[in-house]
Amino acid sequence: MAPRGAPDYLILKRRKAEEDRRAYEGYTRSNFKAETNAEWEIRTQGVIENTQTKQRYESIRRADQQALDIRRRKLAEMLGAEQAMFQYQLESLAEAPEQRKARMESRAKELKDKREQERLEFVRQQYERQWRLACDPLRELESKAILRATNAARAYQIGEKMKALEMEEEENRAFDELWERDRQAKLGREGREDEARRMMDMEHKMVLDQQVAELHDSRAAERELSMEEAEMMKVQWEIEHQEAAKVEALRREVLENAQKELHEFNKQKRQQLSVSVAEEREADLMRLQAQLDAEKAEEQREVMAREAMQKETRLFAEHMLKQKRAVASREAEIAVAQKAELDKAWEKRLAVWGQEQEAREKLMAQVLHERKMQVERKLQDVKIDKSKQAEARVRLEDELARVNQIEAQKLEEGRQTRLEHSALLQNQIKEKAFQKAAAQFNKAQERMAAERAEAAYQAMLHDQMSKTSASMEKYTSTGT
Repeated sequence: MAPRGAPDYLILKRRKAEEDRRAYEGYTRSNFKAETNAEWEIRTQGVIENTQTKQRYESIRRADQQALDIRRRKLAEMLGAEQAMFQYQLESLAEAPEQRKARMESRAKELKDKREQERLEFVRQQYERQWRLACDPLRELESKAILRATNAARAYQIGEKMKALEMEEEENRAFDELWERDRQAKLGREGREDEARRMMDMEHKMVLDQQVAELHDSRAAERELSMEEAEMMKVQWEIEHQEAAKVEALRREVLENAQKELHEFNKQKRQQLSVSVAEEREADLMRLQAQLDAEKAEEQREVMAREAMQKETRLFAEHMLKQKRAVASREAEIAVAQKAELDKAWEKRLAVWGQEQEAREKLMAQVLHERKMQVERKLQDVKIDKSKQAEARVRLEDELARVNQIEAQKLEEGRQTRLEHSALLQNQIKEKAFQKAAAQFNKAQERMAAERAEAAYQAMLHDQMSKTSASMEKYTSTGT
């Protein structure tokens, strides 16, 4: 770079600024050109896509319009054809007199020809029938075929009847087996019910025996407890008597020692009384757990007894005789209270036994009622079975009556057939006589055509015999 004071500094600086300006202008132009090209490309792509979309839309719309036009033309053609058909039908409904006359003439001619054909067919059938009636071999063949068909039908009916009887016998055997099986099942069920009832009675008896044993045990325990209490009271009484005598003897000698012994005796007595009261209370709680009122009464008696004993102890030195009387009265009260409690416990136990007995009686009544209901249901089932069996027998009798009626009807039809056959035979005899007279009258004319007639006769005979055999075989196959 030239120094700042050089003469061409400004020129170089200006030149450099112009170069920078040209560079910036070129860069700006290139950016503008690139931006213009990019914008043109973007717009051109959008225009191309819009143009393609419009072309696709127009092509689809033209195709839909063409399909719609084709469908409209088809519908118009169908509508025109339908209108033309309806117009033709309407025009055909209005028939002209000439057309009506021609149609009626053609219809009359058709009916006339049809009637003539029916008449000729009837005449041919009657001639054929006359010929059949006059043909002895054919009549004999028909008789034999009818006899075979009748025998086959009769054998088929007999076989069907035997099959029906065998099926009925099998059904009866099956019904008998079912009834026997049901009877054995009912007998087994009744045996099981009797065994269950015996087991229930044995269980009830065992429960009653156990309750009686428990009652005896409780009574024995109560008696032993009473005896133990009596022994305890007796011992206590002896101790008290000895102590009273000792105190009475020592009281004269040493009042102080007597007082000490008296206090010791009272203390020991209170302990014994408290122990006995506790034992009695525990025994009462074990025997009468649910008797709250009895426990309260016992506690009150115990409190009163303790108070009385304390009072007796305090006044023992001064009133020995009074104490003894009080003790005797207390023992009597205790015995009365014990007796009352025992009576209450006994009454309660009797009430419990009564409730248990009532429950057992109710259970037994319920069991008897259920047994009665089971017997009634069994009787009802037996009645229903008998009624069903009676209905089945009635149906079987009706079926047999119907079968017998059908057989009688078939026999009547056979009799009518035989009558018709006899009538046919008589007609054949008459016609044969007529033919014989005609043969004698036309003997000369028939002699010339005998061979031709014989051939035709044999052919017709063979044809009719084949027809008869076919019809009889059909009946025979139907019967079998």
